[in-house]
Amino acid sequence: MERMEHIRGKILKGDETVLDPVDGYLACHDHKGHKTFYGYFEMSSEELKILNHETCYRLVLNDGRKANIYTEIVPSNIVGKSVAEFHISGVLKK
Repeated sequence: MERMEHIRGKILKGDETVLDPVDGYLACHDHKGHKTFYGYFEMSSEELKILNHETCYRLVLNDGRKANIYTEIVPSNIVGKSVAEFHISGVLKK
């Protein structure tokens, strides 16, 4: 399994902040020199209702890195919470 990096930041849709703060994990697969980034964060199911899997959001990390992401919401093992799994579309840039 890939080692996951702890991340903190926020999610934007255009110029509008959709979720702040976001506290989650990020990892990448390196296949023949091409890196694919993905991750997840957990929040209350109510908060995550705002995300639509067909919408491209902007992940802005506290360390300055940014990327376009798509999300998928899945149930959590904790009552009242859900997990937002995401994958980065394009590159993760500083």
